[in-house]
Amino acid sequence: MSRFPDPARSRAVLIGVSHFPESPELADLPAVRENVASLWRRLTHDVTGVLDPEHCEVADPEGSTADIGRVISKAAEEASDMLLIYYAGHGLVDDRGRLYLATNATRADAPKYSALGVDLLREDLGGSSAAARVLILDCCFSGRAIEVMTSEEALADGQLFIAGTYTMTSTTANAPSYALAGERYTAFTGALVAALDNPQPLTLDEIYRSVAADLQSRGLPRPRQRATDTAGALALARGPADPDKPPVDAADEVRFRRGRAAAQEQLKSNMVKPGIIALFGVVVLPVLFAWLNRDPSWLWAIPVYGGGFAVLAGFLYTLAVLALPQEAELVIDRSVITVHLRRSTAGTGTLRIPWRDISHVGVLPPKRSSVNPKLTQVYKGNHLLVVRPRPGVPFPSTRGMIFSDELHELGYRVVATIGSFGADKEQILAALDQFAGDRVLHTKQEFLARDPRIQPKMF
Repeated sequence: MSRFPDPARSRAVLIGVSHFPESPELADLPAVRENVASLWRRLTHDVTGVLDPEHCEVADPEGSTADIGRVISKAAEEASDMLLIYYAGHGLVDDRGRLYLATNATRADAPKYSALGVDLLREDLGGSSAAARVLILDCCFSGRAIEVMTSEEALADGQLFIAGTYTMTSTTANAPSYALAGERYTAFTGALVAALDNPQPLTLDEIYRSVAADLQSRGLPRPRQRATDTAGALALARGPADPDKPPVDAADEVRFRRGRAAAQEQLKSNMVKPGIIALFGVVVLPVLFAWLNRDPSWLWAIPVYGGGFAVLAGFLYTLAVLALPQEAELVIDRSVITVHLRRSTAGTGTLRIPWRDISHVGVLPPKRSSVNPKLTQVYKGNHLLVVRPRPGVPFPSTRGMIFSDELHELGYRVVATIGSFGADKEQILAALDQFAGDRVLHTKQEFLARDPRIQPKMF
C-alpha cells in the first residue's frame, strides 16, 4: 500500500553540479540544471507535489563541498518522516574504489579532499531520525556526443547500502549511463521525471520499474536500486500534473514602469505627514510660549520661523525632485533582470543581471532603524528586490542602504526598491515565479531554509 510523505516532517536536498572550474577534464553538464529545476517543481507542486517548497532545498551549484555538506546535515537533522537526497553531476573514485560526488570546488585528481564522499553522506543518512530515507544518484563522469556518466567502480553496492534507505542509481557498478547530447535532461533523470508525471501516483518501487523500462527500451543501461524496510511504498507525486507547461497567457517578459509624474506624486504624498508636523511646530509652539510667558513677542516667531521653514522645505523638495528618476523600469524575462533609470541630473543608467549569475532572488522588507523603527516603516512599496550573485560575479556594493549589513557580508545585494517601479511585493514575486524557477525565495522563512548562514535577527 502506498503512502505520501508528511510535508511538515519531510526534507529534501537537490544537488545538481553542472560546471567544474577546478577540473577542466570534467565536461560541463548543462542538462543537470534542468534536472534539478524540474524535480523541484514536481516535488513542490501546489496540487500534486508532496513537499513544502521551504522544505525542498536546492543546494547552491557553485557552493563548496562544505556548503553542500552543511545543507545535507541540516536536512538530515530536521527530517522525521522522509529524507530525500538527489545528486546529479560527475561521479569520481579514488584508488581504493571509493565513490565521491563532484562539486564546483572538486579537483578530479584529489577527490578525497575536494569532493563529497559517499561515506560521509552515509553517516548523515544513517544518523537521521527520518522514517524513510531516499538516495537518488545520477552520476556522470565525462562527456562526448553521448556523455559517459560514471566511472567503472563508482557505484559499488557495498558503499550504498544504508539501513532504512531506498537507493536508486543511474547505472550498475561497472556500466555507464548516458546523457544524450542536446537533450533537456540526462537520460536517467528524464525517465524519472516522466515517471513522476504518470497519471496515477507511483510508489518508489513502481517509479524504479518505470525508469528501468524507459531506459532499456532505448537501449540504455539498466539502473539499479536497493530497498530496505518499507521505503519502496513511498510515493513522490500525487497524480497527473504538467508543472512545465506555462500559463496560456504567459509573456516573454514582464515590465514594471513608473514615470516621473507618478514619482513626483509619490514624493508629495510621502512629504505630507512630516510637512504637517513641522508646520504644527512652527505655528503652535510660538503661540504656546507666548501664552505661558505672558509675552506676545513670541508671536513674531511665527512669520520668522514660518518663512524659514517654507524656504527650506521648497529647497529640499526641489532637490528631491531633481534626484527622482524621470523614468524607472524593471524588466524580467527568461534570461536576465534589467533595471533602467533615467535621471535629469545623472543621465541614464542600466543594470543587467543574467539568471546564470544569480544563485537566488527574492523580496525582503528594509532594515528597521534600531533608533526609531518608525523611520523605516514597512509597506509594500519600499520592499527590496534582493539577489545573491554567484561567487565571483561582480556587483555594485549596496552597503549603507536600508539593508542589513550582515546580509551584505553574506553576499546579498539590493537591486532596487520595488516601489521605484510602481510595483508591490506580490507583483514582483509573480513575475519572478514565471521566469526564475527555483531561484525564487518568497518569504523570510525560505531565505532561512535556503541559506543556513542567515539568522532571523538579520532581517
